[in-house]
This record gives sequence, structure tokens and C-alpha cells, in this order.
Amino acid sequence: MHVFREGKVTAGLTLSDWTKKFWEWLFQLSDEENPVTVVGPSRPWRYGGRQPTQFQKESMKKYGESVWFIAPAPYSEPNSVIQLHIPLGNWWLLVGPAIACSSQEIYPSLDSIDKVRKHVNEDIGKTNELWTIFDGFSIPWYYIDNTDEFIEIKNVPTKESKNMAHQNLEEGTIQTLQCGYWNFIEPVVPGEHLLTIHSRSSIYRVDITYQLSVIGPMK
Repeated sequence: MHVFREGKVTAGLTLSDWTKKFWEWLFQLSDEENPVTVVGPSRPWRYGGRQPTQFQKESMKKYGESVWFIAPAPYSEPNSVIQLHIPLGNWWLLVGPAIACSSQEIYPSLDSIDKVRKHVNEDIGKTNELWTIFDGFSIPWYYIDNTDEFIEIKNVPTKESKNMAHQNLEEGTIQTLQCGYWNFIEPVVPGEHLLTIHSRSSIYRVDITYQLSVIGPMK
């Protein structure tokens, strides 16, 4: 099993940069499209989260490769099995089994960067179980810390979210700090693949299996 090696640039960005793009993608989705806000019965079409994005398409066109985002879906039913269709092509898979993001705009009481940093680090520090299995093999994770300075995310929906904390934002721009554990998997051969994510902390639990069909989009 080959996984991403730190220091490698994929489609023009480092792994750290791609995790920032992941959070941008996630925060710009409405509830109806967001895999993280899925509650109750699994809805396969939501877990793709409006991918590929324009940026992903442009990366694929320019570099001949790009990155597909796979979210942990912490509010899905326990032991959910989701079929996820991924287009043919050189798609790296960025998986977030245990990740955290915080913002002053979402939590007004965090009125300094130090408080935001403490909040996000405490959240991820509560992780006490973590593993990812891909096609029968345990794969390593990489810890990415993007908490040195605020990362701006624009075009956050402020009126379309009932489950996410950003529903009461006055403006659609937030300043975030991010950290967490990530898997980065090389492009896989066409066909069926199995990805199982498990993580647990005192505030959430993720147990989800993705049946990945690398054959193209759903018809």
C-alpha cells in the first residue's frame, strides 16, 4: 500500500495546502450538500459534496492529477456503509478521519488567536482511537497543524445551514485555524475499493465504510 510521502507536491500544492482546500470545500457547502451535516439515514449522493469543484477540475486539467475529498461524516448512523462514486483519472484521495477547525466568527467568545488555537488543539487532543483501513490494509495518517495564522474562507453560506454553527454569521467570510489527522492515498486503479474510517474522542465517534466505485459519476 503506497501513501503520500511528506514533502511531495501534488497538483501544485503540498498536503498542508490541500487540507486548507478541504476545509474551504466543506464550509462552502449547504446542509443539503454537506457530508458532515448528514444526520440519520445515509444519503449516498450527499457524501460526494458537489465534487469535483472548479478548483479540482482546473488542477486536473493543468497537472493531470488532482485530489478528491472524503469527509469523516461524524453524524451519520453508526457503522454506515456508503457507496461513493469517483470519476476516472489520477485522483489522490484525501481522507480526514479526525480533524478540527475553529473560528472567532463561529465562536465569538474566542476573541484572540491564542484562544482559537487552544480550542482547536483541545478538540483534536481528545482523539483517543484512530485507524483507517483501505482495501484490507491499515494506512498511516499525517498530522497537519495549520494554527500559526488565520486561514480565510470566503463564500460561507449564512442562511442555508441549520446544523452548522455558521448559520448566524453576518458575513460569509470566516478566519479559521485548522489541525488534524489525515490520510493521503495515491490514485487507485479503476474498480471497486473499500475504505473504513474509525475515530473516537470524548465529543464524537466516526464509524463509516465507503464503498468506492472508481468508474465515473453516477448516472
